[in-house]
Amino acid sequence: MDFSSMELDEALRKFQAHIRVQGEAQKVERLIEAFSQRYCMCNPEVVQQFHNPDTIFILAFAIILLNTDMYSPNIKPDRKMMLEDFIRNLRGVDDGADIPRELVVGIYERIQQKELKSNEDHVTYVTKVEKSIVGMKTVLSVPHRRLVCCSRLFEVTDVNKLQKQAAHQREVFLFNDLLVILKLCPKKKSSSTYTFCKSVGLLGMQFHLFENEYYSHGITLVTPLSGSEKKQVLHFCALGSDEMQKFVEDLKESIAEVTELEQIRIEWELEKQQGAKTLSFKSGGAQVDPQSKQGSPTAKREAALGERPTESTVEASNVPAQLRAGGREGSSGATARPAA
Repeated sequence: MDFSSMELDEALRKFQAHIRVQGEAQKVERLIEAFSQRYCMCNPEVVQQFHNPDTIFILAFAIILLNTDMYSPNIKPDRKMMLEDFIRNLRGVDDGADIPRELVVGIYERIQQKELKSNEDHVTYVTKVEKSIVGMKTVLSVPHRRLVCCSRLFEVTDVNKLQKQAAHQREVFLFNDLLVILKLCPKKKSSSTYTFCKSVGLLGMQFHLFENEYYSHGITLVTPLSGSEKKQVLHFCALGSDEMQKFVEDLKESIAEVTELEQIRIEWELEKQQGAKTLSFKSGGAQVDPQSKQGSPTAKREAALGERPTESTVEASNVPAQLRAGGREGSSGATARPAA
């Protein structure tokens, strides 16, 4: 996702429109961590305004809690977080320094005007697409998958020969991790809309545009075959430059997203393995303290926000004092569930 030149809360709104930020506290933290890293990459000039890049993560988490506090029906009106409470809760979170007041006020007012919430369940939408396809064995409707765009392209079997485009018309569905290539079913022969041709994963995919005397708007996709050094090569063309440009932009962004998420997954796996090795190492019969993983991404977050529970809710008593809803006496027993 591209968050360039966006306010942090507006970028979080865009992120949450596609990805439901809820569930176990650890899962919520991971999602916000991934969002924060992406936001920092898109807005390096914003990061420079803070003493510590981790402040972006802390502020993003605070926005989620504010949104929950503001729109949860379980929190009484007289217990909801006011502007001054939100400002007070964020004092000193930037390595001891305060976040500029105008920035915090702007965030509060925008959340007050419009709730952060997810769009229509993307899994439900993907399921509808899946039901319209005949002959597809791959399961499309999984929680992480969402539809990015659908383009009408024409498959090219030989880029050096002219072919009848109508015979190779394809409906190309681009998901955030997968490209599904279909063709329209004749209405008289099937109640389904599409016939499955092939699907290719986006991880490791490369592409380049081509133009020759036969095809003015062509694109070549190269993707590795699982368990093999061989690669699958597909050629397509579009009728116009606008159609191709839109498809290329969406494809480029989706490949970047799946690549980044895979890198984060690898880092988490390495961190888990390192933690397991630390726990299994014993010295003189005593197990080594697992907190020795200082410097890891998780350790940094825990230091900044305090360790959170793994239940399906984020207990306010486990959120750092500066981020507790309102910081008011007696609020530590409240439960703040990140909004859908």
